Amino acid sequence: MTPAGGWNVKVEADGQSGMFAIDPPTRMEVKAERHNRLPPPSNTPVWGKECRFRAVIAQGCMVGWAVDMGSVAIRAMPDGPLLERGRDYEVNPQWGGIHRLDTAVIGTNTPISIDYAYRRRRIDSVVRDTNGRLVLRKGESATVTPKPPALAAGETRIGNVFVDAQTTAIEPRNLFPVLEPPPKPVRSENPQAAKLLPRTWAKLNAGETVTVLAWGDSVTACGFLPNSEKWQEQFVRRLRKRFPKADIRLVSNGWGGKCSNSFLAVPPDSPYHFATKVAGVKADLVVSEFVNDCGHGERIVQEDYPKFLKAFREAGSEWIIMTPHYVRPDWMGLKDCQNTDDDPRPFVKAVRAFASQNGVALADAARRWGHLWREGIPFSTMYVNDINHPVAFGMTIFADALMEVFGGDR
Repeated sequence: MTPAGGWNVKVEADGQSGMFAIDPPTRMEVKAERHNRLPPPSNTPVWGKECRFRAVIAQGCMVGWAVDMGSVAIRAMPDGPLLERGRDYEVNPQWGGIHRLDTAVIGTNTPISIDYAYRRRRIDSVVRDTNGRLVLRKGESATVTPKPPALAAGETRIGNVFVDAQTTAIEPRNLFPVLEPPPKPVRSENPQAAKLLPRTWAKLNAGETVTVLAWGDSVTACGFLPNSEKWQEQFVRRLRKRFPKADIRLVSNGWGGKCSNSFLAVPPDSPYHFATKVAGVKADLVVSEFVNDCGHGERIVQEDYPKFLKAFREAGSEWIIMTPHYVRPDWMGLKDCQNTDDDPRPFVKAVRAFASQNGVALADAARRWGHLWREGIPFSTMYVNDINHPVAFGMTIFADALMEVFGGDR
């Protein structure tokens, strides 16, 4: 798949070729969106400001770069003047947070209306149909998480074209040929669990009671998906099927916006106090998920993970560390969603080494996230908040990695 100028894509597959014209992103217009006031600046993160363009609000955030800044017109209500950017207000062009300037001609509590246009995302697919021809299937537009179009029986997806809000012409970054199928589920009679989680493994096989503690940040708390789609719920559901005689009980402790070492810095009466609410649970198995730890790099692994390991072993708990999912490419130092096999984050490298050196089980979900581009999937379309909160399929990747630790599904 190669750009062929403008909105055109050239596709060659198995001796066939085709030229396909891709539609630009769908442009939507919003008129007279009312807001109660134009607030002053605040320390709230730019993606969560009080005054935002409502049509492009994702889960708790705004969709980055979706609004056409040249289309924005803000007026005082009911019949006030057109306000001027740089004099009356300022707006973040990426995240859309709007705030009042001291030089504004209106007061802080004056209602406003906003006109603006925004662009929606889409994934189109080049498909080999049942007659062997290469054809284009157009996907449905979505503000946040577009999906590739469904295929008819007997059709094969050759590749995807990701049209995002910033797309003005087809570039290599938009093209996702299907290079490889998804990895096959790993099944093993001698999995990690047999060696690194011997007590949990024995209890599961003996049909005994096993308590699993899911410990993490907002991805574990997961107030943004139905309960059944959380990674820990998917994992325990599959583990129960794998070991039907065992009584597997799930406890969760997820703290949104925090890191693993945040649990060390709170008083004993906190629901997140590590000694009482994490190690103190004395779960048979602790599974940790901390994408937020990536912000600390290797330091948090070197300084705090040995403390966690010591506490778990003293409590009689065994530990699985999950490597985190990929987040926004720019937050990972990546320019796009391609050629991402090797996770560039120092934290991930450090935690893989820590697990290997200390005999801790590792569920390496990050490896599958790094493989998604080979499957034709732009991973940046897999966040309900356009930053780092995975869709249900992303949660399934965690559950897949965890089941590999136990030899896979049966």
